[in-house]
Amino acid sequence: MSFVFAIHFLVFAGLAVKQRRLALALAAGAFFLLFLAIEVRLWRPESHLWGIRAYWYLRIPAWILALVGLALSWRQRRGKGHENQI
Repeated sequence: MSFVFAIHFLVFAGLAVKQRRLALALAAGAFFLLFLAIEVRLWRPESHLWGIRAYWYLRIPAWILALVGLALSWRQRRGKGHENQI
């Protein structure tokens, strides 16, 4: 899984730089956080912070970044569709 998340991070980061789209940058950030979460879970599985396993502090923000990125992407696509209909 680490390899898959790392590859996705690199691809989305490259696309974000090339296309200059915030939604792609947010997706790259989400994949990077997921990569880190997997690494923490593999190498430090029993690490806790305030009674919560440490990898959750990376997974939750990754989900938030992914949702915001999807919402931005959807909004941009929806806006382009309305321009063509007018």
